[in-house]
Amino acid sequence: MKRTRIVVIALLWLLAFYGCNRGDKIPLDSIDVDIDIQRFEKSLFSINLDSIDTEAARLTDEYPQFFNLFTEGIIGIGNTDDPNFSSYLKGFLTDETVSETYAQVSETFSDIEWLNIEITNAFKRYKYYFPNNIVPKVYTFVSGFNSSVIIADSLVAFGCDRYLGRDCEYYSMLGIPKYLQYNMHPKKIPSDVMHSWLFGEFVFNDSIDNLVNNMIYDGGLMYATKKLLPTQSDSLLFGFTPDQMKWCKNNESHMWAYLVEHKLLFTSETFTINQFVNNAPFTKGFPTESPGKAAVWLGYRIVQKFMDRNKDYSLEQLMNETNYQHILNEARYNP
Repeated sequence: MKRTRIVVIALLWLLAFYGCNRGDKIPLDSIDVDIDIQRFEKSLFSINLDSIDTEAARLTDEYPQFFNLFTEGIIGIGNTDDPNFSSYLKGFLTDETVSETYAQVSETFSDIEWLNIEITNAFKRYKYYFPNNIVPKVYTFVSGFNSSVIIADSLVAFGCDRYLGRDCEYYSMLGIPKYLQYNMHPKKIPSDVMHSWLFGEFVFNDSIDNLVNNMIYDGGLMYATKKLLPTQSDSLLFGFTPDQMKWCKNNESHMWAYLVEHKLLFTSETFTINQFVNNAPFTKGFPTESPGKAAVWLGYRIVQKFMDRNKDYSLEQLMNETNYQHILNEARYNP
């Protein structure tokens, strides 16, 4: 019995070390990537409000890539050149709800070493698959619930106040729907960060903007996210409940048949496309037991079939492939 347990532990260790999809063996320890998540919100909320001009200049020097992006693009108070900048920044920092939220963030994310390790390993895999691509710097922030994840040139940042947990009272007070609250918890951060970074690096080819192309593009992003976070469950990656994930697996052929029979695969109507690939309580046209974005899961399954049939096709080739019809044809998808 003890011997069996040792073998199982050894196997689990090997899987964690090497990665697991399609037999990829990734020597994580030999890849020179070290993500040191920068806790921007700690620096911001610790400034001396009596010397806010001086402190803003210091933060600009300390966070040259991020400070102006945060003040202009995330909380919308402009940059340090604005004559009213100091009063706007002080107003943000002394807002009662923002201050209370920061206190809750400090408690929930008092120790993010686990997150640092998970995101570091994900970007090590990213560097393995895409050796010529840059690895971004990673920042945290608190924005008054404005943003979950943002990407910019050579950086990715996530708002801790958008991941305080499904039972955070602020989310219902703000009118955030329950289906969105379901994914507003700390364990969702790694997949959201990696998916967002991939989305920014590999752009959709909209020359033929139809439903099936969107499904395959989004499915490819999810396939790559899974490669970067191989130990995470599909339900966590997709943001589905376990029941919704089970429903998709049990109804894969029915969903595909519906799209084929109603001649929806090649529709280019934006409204219809969004109904099948955007967040929602469920996917319109499918039963209410379905998750929103159920068609993206079908796209993921198409990409899986394609990669299973093309063993020599690299992840880099897949992510740079903009002929989605080629993927569909070669997948020979028929659930």
